Amino acid sequence: MARRRLVFGLGIGALVAVLVVAVLSVAVANAYTSSSTFCANCHEMATRYVSWSRSGHEQVACMDCHAGVGVGGYLKAKVGGVRQVIQHYFGDVENIVAHVEDPVCLKCHYFSKDPQFSHDPQLLGDPIFTPTKLHRAHFGDEESTCTTCHQGMVHGSLKTGDAPMRRAVCEQCHARKKIYVELDL
Repeated sequence: MARRRLVFGLGIGALVAVLVVAVLSVAVANAYTSSSTFCANCHEMATRYVSWSRSGHEQVACMDCHAGVGVGGYLKAKVGGVRQVIQHYFGDVENIVAHVEDPVCLKCHYFSKDPQFSHDPQLLGDPIFTPTKLHRAHFGDEESTCTTCHQGMVHGSLKTGDAPMRRAVCEQCHARKKIYVELDL
């Protein structure tokens, strides 16, 4: 009895081998394109990579922030990355702007923006986990996001990586909303 041949005359063993190689190739490509060093390959990202590597977030991979939260955020980032690679190779490079949503920041910083949330008393005073007075004052404001005040926190300065909060940003928002308080930064 002759062995059964599948698609294109391949046996079952050969088909399994092709599938294993395909799955491993996708996994390796996914891991590589998710690495921060991959992001640094394009000249458009060179300054952003340097500022990140000198910031307080240098241990946090690019995808940890720019992929958003969950599988949907990850897939959206991958599709956006493919679009940027195509733009890079076909010379249609625009100013790259990536917004980081609050839930991404809140994965590591603070457990909740809900003012009723009870924070662990052992973490009081730790700026990564306990909201400051300024944070609590802005948590209820739908317009204020983490990056409203902390824009440039990771990709700010090429020298230090971080960018300090800018008083002008606070003053513009307060003037627009007609909030007249002494700003103590």
